[in-house]
Parts: sequence; structure tokens; C-alpha cells
Amino acid sequence: MEAIGEIRGDEEQIVKKKFSFEVLISKKTEMLRFEWDGDSGTVSIGDRQISVHHIRFSNIGYSLLIDGRSFDISVHEVNDACQVLVNGKLYEVVLHDPKRLRKGLVSSEASKGPMPVSAPMPGKVVKLLVQVGTAVQEGQGVAVVEAMKMQNELKAPKSGVVEKILVEENQPVNAGESLLIVE
Repeated sequence: MEAIGEIRGDEEQIVKKKFSFEVLISKKTEMLRFEWDGDSGTVSIGDRQISVHHIRFSNIGYSLLIDGRSFDISVHEVNDACQVLVNGKLYEVVLHDPKRLRKGLVSSEASKGPMPVSAPMPGKVVKLLVQVGTAVQEGQGVAVVEAMKMQNELKAPKSGVVEKILVEENQPVNAGESLLIVE
């Protein structure tokens, strides 16, 4: 839920942020990538890019202008999920916790589809150990992230093939940001 906290933070905290994560929205898994600059930005869902401008009017309420259309949004956290009310329609949103994925505490159903390898904390990608198309085994090192002068090797959450790489070497990353996808 850390990335949601960044989205809902004070306007001063939402300046030039980039992050991505996998979410489960109404029983459908999607990879979301956010690029914010102040109160506007771009949200990418798969290959689709959406321009977004937001105004926060309460601790849980937002007014969004998305590709020229207006939406009133309120977000309520409930356990490990969020209930998001969009113009009166309720959506259940679950973020896949990158720390839980790294520790292997994933249900067998969740491990069947594409799974992200996410940064456990803010840092810098110092080395990518794989390329798109590389076959990996669960627990195999796939990337190295430096945080607080310590290098952390991130591991594949399951056996499979590297489907996408979402970052480059020497790129700064936020906690919870997806670095690559293993299918």
C-alpha cells in the first residue's frame, strides 16, 4: 500500500515521481505505471497511456480530470485492500505487496500469472542480471538495487521467463516500484 500512500500524500510530495506496481482491480490483474509532475501526470495501463490531473479535496477524496473527463473519487482502506468509489461505482483494489512477494508468501493462484520484481525500498538500480527472454528459476538473482550504500540482490518470485524490464541501470527507483516482470 506504500505506492497508494505516495499518491495520496501532500501535493509537495507528488513532484516528479515515477513508480509502478501490479494491482488486482475487480478480479483482474493490471500493471500500472505512474509518472507524476505536481498535480498532473500519466498513468500507463499496459500499452495505454492516460493523462491525469487531480485535485485533492479531503483526506480520502479527489477530483480527477482524465483525458478530458471529470471523475469524483474517494478511497477507503480496508485491511489489505482499498475500496475506491468512482462517480458512485464501487471498485475493490488490492495491491500486491512486494515484500510479501519476495518472501514467497504468495498464494498459488497469484503465482500463476505475470509477477513483478519490486524495489523493497527507495534506491538505485545498479545492475540488471537478466534480459527480456531470460529463463529464471524461483529465487535466482535478477537485479541489484543500492539503498543506503548497501547493495541488495532482488530475486525472481517464481520460475519463468523475464517478460518485461521496466527500468534501466543507474535509474533511481521508489519503494514498491516494479523493476521487471516474470511470466
